[in-house]
Amino acid sequence: MLTADYDLLGLRAGERLLDLGCGFGRHAFEAARRGAHVVAVDLAPDELETAVATFVAMRAGGELAVDVRTLAVRADARRLPFADGAFDRVIASEVLEHIPDDGPALAELARVLRPGGLLLHGGDDHARGTAWRRWRARTEAQFGVENVGVPRARIETFLEEEGWRPAGVETVRFARRTRPRTMLELIEARSWSLTWRMSDPQLAEAVSALREDLVAAFGDLDREVEIETGFWVRAYQAA
Repeated sequence: MLTADYDLLGLRAGERLLDLGCGFGRHAFEAARRGAHVVAVDLAPDELETAVATFVAMRAGGELAVDVRTLAVRADARRLPFADGAFDRVIASEVLEHIPDDGPALAELARVLRPGGLLLHGGDDHARGTAWRRWRARTEAQFGVENVGVPRARIETFLEEEGWRPAGVETVRFARRTRPRTMLELIEARSWSLTWRMSDPQLAEAVSALREDLVAAFGDLDREVEIETGFWVRAYQAA
């Protein structure tokens, strides 16, 4: 998945990359290993702390070239503390659908990208097997839940609608080994934005329904199974 992301991004050593909504830093670390100067941005202090610790460990372990610069910054996507044209590339993977008002964020991304720079927008294709797809569709219909920001139906097209110019697309399909119970635990922890606006009783009902689907599909929820999944990445230039 990461290989496809970076091939599409056209990242080269020495370029300046912003990883927006970096989380624990998987994209930032890969970019730094490839020789990019990386700024990782997120609002979650715990995740940024983990990212900083990993950067320090990578440098101490000799994984980064001596001239590679890395920085982790706590910042809001709608008010980025960077100069105009500060970055050659921006990664915003599974981020934009979580921003309630995406207009200011998109304006900021266009501002901090150099002319001709690329924004890489990525997302899950929700192909985590039949049980997951059926549960998600039923949950959305039953509770009327939706992303906090861009609706799921528009997530792959809204940047074009906002005037960004397409510069490439890739879809990556792969299988992941996991325990079905892990999906339940992630839903219970409200890890996906689908659950953020659900009440506690709604969440409990949704978890119960998913448990039934997973038991029917896999039987033992603690047995490691192979689940089909995937990811899409789309590159854009600012209007």
